[in-house]
Amino acid sequence: MSLILPNGYILDTIGPFWGTMNDASIAKNITDTCDILMKWCEKGDTMIVDHGFRDVIESFIDMGHEPRMPDFLTKGQKQHTVEQANRSRLITKVRWRIESYHARMKKWTLLSGRIENAFIPKVADCVRIVSAALNCYRGQIGQHAINSDDSMLAQYMRQQIGRNNILQARVDQGLLSSRSRWKKIEDSNFNFPQISLKDLRQLFFGTYQIKMGRSYVEEHMNSDGDYMIEVDNSNDNIVRASIHSRHSNASIYKAWIQFSLTEDPIEAWYCQCTAGARNVGCCSHVASIIWYLAYARHNNFTPSAGRQRLLQALTRQEPQTETDADTESSSEDE
Repeated sequence: MSLILPNGYILDTIGPFWGTMNDASIAKNITDTCDILMKWCEKGDTMIVDHGFRDVIESFIDMGHEPRMPDFLTKGQKQHTVEQANRSRLITKVRWRIESYHARMKKWTLLSGRIENAFIPKVADCVRIVSAALNCYRGQIGQHAINSDDSMLAQYMRQQIGRNNILQARVDQGLLSSRSRWKKIEDSNFNFPQISLKDLRQLFFGTYQIKMGRSYVEEHMNSDGDYMIEVDNSNDNIVRASIHSRHSNASIYKAWIQFSLTEDPIEAWYCQCTAGARNVGCCSHVASIIWYLAYARHNNFTPSAGRQRLLQALTRQEPQTETDADTESSSEDE
């Protein structure tokens, strides 16, 4: 288990532990046996943890710390509330440094793959040596706020927490559900604001959603290279699309985006996925629509070579329609 400081420096690595132990049992073992942890951390310190630590949250509170963990869906709940989704996004925005450290560590050949059992007694020392080397020679993962835009970004994210999702309210009221009010964007005189990659990164609070959005666009483009998006007939500043979940093909989410041709082009968004109600950034489904309409289609976007080969293979395997079959039969009769 790794203890990471906010700037990405490694405070300590503890282990190894049995494969049957989860994060919670490991954390409980550490808090019970490592007195040095109490010396390093002061009361009131914030602990950023993931869902695996849910069973030891009370232990951290009893020690005087303030644990922060992404919210769970309760039984019967299909989507996080706006407050829950926003709070979870703030936590994951900070926690990415832990994943980045682990990615750095696994670039070392020794730790990148399977480790033989005979080497297990030496693993702990090797990991600590690697961690020390990363601290010394690779430097911090995140730049200091004084030397970057992180402070401004953090302030803006905190401002978004208190906002209500205006599109969610309209969807819940059934005001945007009628099929007859929507038409495909290629069938209408449609304008969508063009946004640079830099502005998209600011809108999405990072690059992850841009990468995921591109993947969703490639998966949902038809054989003609079009992304099936609809625009509201009665209100041409709202678009929507139906997007398959990457976790389950049986799950299809609808996403709505409200825009304007002003200096603040994206006014609101809402998606039916688990985290789709949040205002602090957006889900990948919403990001895919914005990225495609605002950037990709204006910059000669083409699917990756692998996706193009897949589309070609599927096109060749498409079954003949009855019309095609009748035409071939008529030709043979002649």
